Amino acid sequence: MKKKYHSPLMFLTLFLICQIILCHNMSMVRAQLDATTDKQALLSFKSLVSDPQSTLSQWNVDSSHCNWPGVNCTNNGARVRYLLLNGHGFIGIIPPQLSNLTSLQILDLSENSFFGHIPSEFSQLVNLQILDLAVNSINGTIPPELGNLHRLKKVDLSRNSLSGAIPTTFGFLPNLTWLLIAENQLSGKIPAELGHLQNLLVLQLYWNQLTGEIPFSIYNMSSLVYLSLTKNMLSGKLPSNMGHDLPRLTELYLANNKLEGPIPSSLCNASQMQIIDLSINRFSGSLPLLGNLKNLTLLNLGYNRLSSTTELNFQAFGSLTNCTKMELLNVESNELGGELPLSVSNLSPNLQEFFIGENFFTGGFPQGFEKYQNLSSLYIQNNYFQGEIPSSIGKLKQLQSLMVDRNELFGEIPDIFRNLTQLYVLDMSDNQLSGRFPSSLAYCQHLSLLYLAGNKLTGSITKNIPSSLRELLLARNLFTGSLPMEIGNLKQLEVLDVSGNLLSGNITTEITKCLSLRNLSMARNNLTGSIPSSLGELTPLESLDLSSNKLSGPIPKELENLEVLKTLNLSFNQLEGQIPRNSVFVNLTWNSLQGNYKLCGFNQEAAEKLRVNICASNSHLLPKILIPISCFLALVCAICCFFWALITRKNKNSGDKKRSSSEIIRSLPMLSYFEIQRATNGFAVENLIGKGGFGTVYKAVFENTGKFGVNTISAVKVLDLGQSRASKSFDIECEVLRNIRHRNLVKVFTSCSSIDHIGADFKALIMEFMSNGNLDKWLYPGDIESGLFLTLTQRLNIAIDVASALDYLHHHCEPPIVHCDLKPGNVLLDENMVAHVGDFGLARFLLQNPQQNEISTIGLKGSIGYIAPEYGQGGKASTSGDVYSFGILLLEMFIAKKPTNEMFKEGLNLNKYASTMQEKKITDIVDPRLFKDNENYTQNSNTSTNTSNFTGSESSNNNINNNSNHCWFHRSEECAAAAIRLGLSCAAHSTKDRLTMGEALTRLQELMKFLVG
Repeated sequence: MKKKYHSPLMFLTLFLICQIILCHNMSMVRAQLDATTDKQALLSFKSLVSDPQSTLSQWNVDSSHCNWPGVNCTNNGARVRYLLLNGHGFIGIIPPQLSNLTSLQILDLSENSFFGHIPSEFSQLVNLQILDLAVNSINGTIPPELGNLHRLKKVDLSRNSLSGAIPTTFGFLPNLTWLLIAENQLSGKIPAELGHLQNLLVLQLYWNQLTGEIPFSIYNMSSLVYLSLTKNMLSGKLPSNMGHDLPRLTELYLANNKLEGPIPSSLCNASQMQIIDLSINRFSGSLPLLGNLKNLTLLNLGYNRLSSTTELNFQAFGSLTNCTKMELLNVESNELGGELPLSVSNLSPNLQEFFIGENFFTGGFPQGFEKYQNLSSLYIQNNYFQGEIPSSIGKLKQLQSLMVDRNELFGEIPDIFRNLTQLYVLDMSDNQLSGRFPSSLAYCQHLSLLYLAGNKLTGSITKNIPSSLRELLLARNLFTGSLPMEIGNLKQLEVLDVSGNLLSGNITTEITKCLSLRNLSMARNNLTGSIPSSLGELTPLESLDLSSNKLSGPIPKELENLEVLKTLNLSFNQLEGQIPRNSVFVNLTWNSLQGNYKLCGFNQEAAEKLRVNICASNSHLLPKILIPISCFLALVCAICCFFWALITRKNKNSGDKKRSSSEIIRSLPMLSYFEIQRATNGFAVENLIGKGGFGTVYKAVFENTGKFGVNTISAVKVLDLGQSRASKSFDIECEVLRNIRHRNLVKVFTSCSSIDHIGADFKALIMEFMSNGNLDKWLYPGDIESGLFLTLTQRLNIAIDVASALDYLHHHCEPPIVHCDLKPGNVLLDENMVAHVGDFGLARFLLQNPQQNEISTIGLKGSIGYIAPEYGQGGKASTSGDVYSFGILLLEMFIAKKPTNEMFKEGLNLNKYASTMQEKKITDIVDPRLFKDNENYTQNSNTSTNTSNFTGSESSNNNINNNSNHCWFHRSEECAAAAIRLGLSCAAHSTKDRLTMGEALTRLQELMKFLVG
């Protein structure tokens, strides 16, 4: 029998078969384990998030996870490849257990409500290609570990609350084509490492807080198609070869940053460009020539500092005629000048929006726009265009917004609105347009905003007003007649301003049918009759101005029903009877009722506050009630005074010292240094308002208004404690402001007496923010083009406000207070141009005991030029010294020359200067800008009037026709002359020759009555 032999090949084959079987079994086991791991990770996700739409209801242990909604597995059915759970309303943190899905290629959790941080464990998802967490509430920083995911192609973290810097590790993702981190709170600089992403197509970082210059490496990303860095704080210039290095760029968004320098002409080499938005920056130079961009649809260069001439306009607009796909062109709010070329009528026929407003363009109204049949917006406002409005505008049937305001257009408004049925906004205000209200506006049934104020329109206000109107502004025209009854058809009307016209008759009660009305102004007309009580039905009303009319009768008590009414002005009418006591009338001031001499207050307190008599029906009861009460109170007061005197003498004899600043401010809610530092953005330069003798004032935005009781926006005065007198100034200002309350004094909300970040003493006052700055800025604007100008009426109102504040300090405070530093820089103006006196660092109390009158002695009392002469000779602070400063201030307001002006250095002071000019015409001495506003009130007055016949309350009123607008110039000259003479009286060299502040205030009020007729 033969013996069997087995060859080595057989053994090798058997070995390989065993190995294959073993590996297969192991892979099956591993796959089973991996599948179990993935399933457990998904179940952990389900357990940790809230699922309001029950999307995960089918995720259970008994079924295969590859069949679950939102889950997609690999071909072998074991590993999770895609997890697509966007837009299902999930709430919770993102579970880090998802990092166990190591085969995951796409993770999409966008459009949910996830919060918390991005798990750093996601760095384990080595196969991930798309990470989409957009539109959630995720906060914290972006984990730099995500830069290890080298297969990533798209990262979208937009519209979250992410903070911190962009990880530099993102610059080492070789396959990344989309990087979207827009609408977050990222800070710091854009990493230069992002320039390594040579495959990147889309980069979106808009609406963050990124700073610094844009790295030049970004401009070398030749594959880039879409770049958006809008609304950051980026600075620097654009490279001159930008268009060469980004040849594939189609959309460029760099708006709302701090970029400067010229716009590179090389942009025309990016021939695929469709959208360019460089608005709201600081770009300068001329308009770029972009005629090579055939695909350009949107060009927005608005709100920059670009300039031009007529010749440059021909080149720039001529080149744009080659952009045949252009839909939007915006160059508004620049410094472009010269005439527009005729080529503006040869732009793309697809043009829908054309914005050139707020520049310096001249010439006639742009012609040829009737060819743009798709045009929806035409803005040429605030330029120097002249001539008539062409009737061809009426052919633009798609027009929705037409703004031609603040130009020099004249002639009648053409009756072109029959075809403009889509019109939504029409603004023709502040031109020289004449004629009647265009009747064809009745066809504009979508018209919402209609502004025709500041023209010379005549006749009656048409009855055919579009019922769709929300705002109707017809102020400062020459409309006559009464307000039409059809006004009641405007059910959506929110704002109605017909002030400064020649309207007459009664206030129609139909206006009370406008139940959405928030602001109503009918001031400065010739309205008669009584105020309709039905106005009390306009419950949304926030502002009501009926001043300077001829209204009579009582103030309707129904106005107390207007609970949201914030502003009420009924001054200079013929109203009578008792002033209501509730709602808006609680905080009403004399300014709102002045000129109504038959009004009365319901009690003594109200009468004194509003400067009227107490009503007769109440005053006859006073003697019976007050005599016994007064006797009793007098007895109680006498006893209290006796014991108070004993206690006071004992305290004085024991050497009791004045209260320190910490004692003075103890009753105020305190702020910390760090809260102020945060509110001022680290005392940033852009928040600096001004510097004073003892400190610096910043604008501050406090986030938690409820805790501190301050406005969201406030002013913070930070004391310079390096000055020896600053701390004492702080003490005095705290003490003064703790004791006073008046509408014309700057309100202090709280204070800070703490230490700063280096442990040094820190003191600050938190005050009411005055949005219009100080009077000095308005009298002497550094930039002629700034538009800062005070009319005669405004100057007189400011003088009355300042006089009211000083009269209160001198005669209505106990003890009286002397300001000691009155000057234009310390007169602040709020948003309504109401004046407030501030800076009480040098103020003093006038105590009965002369030895106690040294509470605020700090060197020289006041500022050079405004100091009373007796102060220079060691005289004590007095109310008369404030009167002198007020006189200088009054002269300065009307002459517009500082008392420190170069022309006064040779012994001629401001007072003497005004005195020597008394025999000259008023127009030779006053601020030459003062009578510019009179063109709104008279057309034919061109004569100057000698002003020697009006002194104080003794006027030539009987020779003036107060009902004629042609008298305005005459009254203005006489009023200015009287104000100057009043200033001279207050600034007399001898104290005994000066008026009191009460007398000065009375004369100013009489001047105002005389001025308004």
